[in-house]
Amino acid sequence: MKCGHILTIAALVAMPSAGIAQDRKVDPSLVDGVAACLDIRDDTQRLACSDAAARKLVDAVRRKDVVLVDREEVKSTRRSLFGFQLPRIGLFGRGGPDKPEDEITQLEAKVTRVVDLGYGKYGLTVDGGARWNTTEAWSGGNPPSVGTMLTIKRGALGSYMVRTPKSGAVRAMRVG
Repeated sequence: MKCGHILTIAALVAMPSAGIAQDRKVDPSLVDGVAACLDIRDDTQRLACSDAAARKLVDAVRRKDVVLVDREEVKSTRRSLFGFQLPRIGLFGRGGPDKPEDEITQLEAKVTRVVDLGYGKYGLTVDGGARWNTTEAWSGGNPPSVGTMLTIKRGALGSYMVRTPKSGAVRAMRVG
């Protein structure tokens, strides 16, 4: 098999079964080992080196010490996790080597369910299943209804603002 190109991938450390991130890092020698083989001029030595380095990387993936995801999966995950506080591992934005243009600061989604929480506050479920609660009374227009497009924007100090095309912004928090 001939490998003439490198796919854009991201490596994640598999989370422990409890679901809590630990200060565990992928051994950089896994990728460095593959990269080092590319500089070997002798075909036989390069192949032997590449086979050994690839085996170590594949074994790590099979043990789930390393998880490979493509950029589209990362974007989809960022969108689905928008509004949650995430560990600063860099893959999902805020705190890592990701490009600033990859970070999501605003989300547009259609309302699929509205629950009146009383006192002018609402529970909103949007397409994809994310649930948001307004933390202050809805102001500046009619509250959202099923089918309304919401714009959810990251605010200052970890806050979020939601608005419809015909209303002012209201503070909200992601609850599910």
